[in-house]
Amino acid sequence: MVIFGNDTSMSLLETKKHIQSGITLNDKSFKTKLATNFRLSVYLNNDQLAYCVTDILSRKLLCLKSYNFFNIINKAEYNDTLKQMIADDEILHLPYGKVNIHLLTDCFTLIPEPLFEETKSHEILDFNQQKINSVNVKHEPIIKTEAIIVYGINAETELVLNSFYPKSKLFHSASSLIETWLTPNSEGEILHCYVQASTIQIAYIKHAQLKFFNIYQYKTPEDFIYYLMNVVNHLSLDQNKINLQFSGEVVTESGIYKLAYKYIRNILFSQRPKWVQVSDEMVFPGHFYYNLFCIES
Repeated sequence: MVIFGNDTSMSLLETKKHIQSGITLNDKSFKTKLATNFRLSVYLNNDQLAYCVTDILSRKLLCLKSYNFFNIINKAEYNDTLKQMIADDEILHLPYGKVNIHLLTDCFTLIPEPLFEETKSHEILDFNQQKINSVNVKHEPIIKTEAIIVYGINAETELVLNSFYPKSKLFHSASSLIETWLTPNSEGEILHCYVQASTIQIAYIKHAQLKFFNIYQYKTPEDFIYYLMNVVNHLSLDQNKINLQFSGEVVTESGIYKLAYKYIRNILFSQRPKWVQVSDEMVFPGHFYYNLFCIES
């Protein structure tokens, strides 16, 4: 366990009021003493931390858990809450054989690989985002495309994660998400939409090639449909023919789904990536936590 000084951090009571437990599922075969045979995959954004534990060889899902953040007003408060949350969860401290951490940040840009110069990463991001104070600038290729994603991670957030997981590598979660969407059999046109509490990721795939990707912040279903239809119109897509594929925390009874169905009739839900093996005792919708499973695809 990592112990942080309490001179500038919030009290335990203060941090706990910002954390709400989400899903918790454990397979009966999950044995913590065998952690060196397992992989820990962590997904983090401004509203949520979710993680899963899988067997490295069999790829069986052994544990799935999520936490939601709320009423956090600034990054300092967020980072203090993140510290405390990780420190309190014993499953996150096991000696795993592998650890992958993917973060979603909307401080990013995509650039064609032939035009990318590593020495100008900061300049590229600054030109597209303008406000990149207190961030560490990183980049990585998106497999199956000719694009590089350049992005910024809050410096203190990265310090917190490295304190707990010094041997892990941090990646932008859009990389693995896009790579999974770009399957060899993704013929035709698909408009992918990954929905979370306040964030949507929209990608347009045509004949297994990425044509568009962006991240939007929203508060209401009306905000959501505005961004979605703006993309549809911008790309001149036929809303009567395009296939919209939802993944993430969205269900048919939600306001988001009902509004989308008013404009787009061909709506599908993504299925969990085939590599993951899930027992019958761990029941949850196949499109939930889709990005978490993309990390290991």
